[in-house]
Amino acid sequence: MNEVKYVVPAATLEERPDGYTLKAQLPGVAKEDAELHVEGRTLTLKATPKCQNPAGFKQVAREFDYENYAMSLDLPEMADLATLEAKLADGVLTVNIKKRPETQPKKIAIG
Repeated sequence: MNEVKYVVPAATLEERPDGYTLKAQLPGVAKEDAELHVEGRTLTLKATPKCQNPAGFKQVAREFDYENYAMSLDLPEMADLATLEAKLADGVLTVNIKKRPETQPKKIAIG
């Protein structure tokens, strides 16, 4: 049986005053080869790069393989899951998530 193996991509989750940004390194992955799912508060990523030789080239040696990537992350309670936006460019997946409006800091006027 040929079992698919996954590795966890290098990733960071940063908090901003208005939300969160998740960045994950996915070298060799095109946006059509990556999947993001949210179930409950869990964000799941799976990605499989497709290694293809350019037309007219024949591979004669290989020193490494592209990895299949997978990771799950429990998002903070303050995250507004309806605002998730994802972009994959230059091998880096960036996911922006806003905080729920009621959890954001508010300035209170003093009368």
